[in-house]
Amino acid sequence: MPEIRSNEFSLRRPGTRSLVFLALCVVFAVAAPVLSQTATVNSACENAGSTAAMRGCEIARLKRADEGMNAAYQSLSSKLDQRGREKLRAAQAAWLKFRVAEVNFQADAARGGTLAPLIAASVQADLTEARRAELEKAAWEFK
Repeated sequence: MPEIRSNEFSLRRPGTRSLVFLALCVVFAVAAPVLSQTATVNSACENAGSTAAMRGCEIARLKRADEGMNAAYQSLSSKLDQRGREKLRAAQAAWLKFRVAEVNFQADAARGGTLAPLIAASVQADLTEARRAELEKAAWEFK
């Protein structure tokens, strides 16, 4: 067992366990309602039995993805100078056009069918989640 120095964090130190327990209680008290709600939505979506229910789940996922992407965009934009913001704005506008074209292309596989709107919502959510991750990475790397 490695030696624990007095200046290092240790659960053996008096009061440390209580402090850790209190911190965990606060984290779980704050996170529990959100996790519970997310688990309920995920469960309902995993058990969705109709195309309409699946589409509703994908639309909800798209809404969350759009909110995340917009927050990431704003975070990155706030770190850029005027020229950088203009380039980001142009890149985002081009990406939005690409997203529409890609969604239309992929949904066309079910042209005229009831699956087309489900495919469109799913592809749009997937692409938006990926773009959010790209923007978050760029914002994190920019520092």
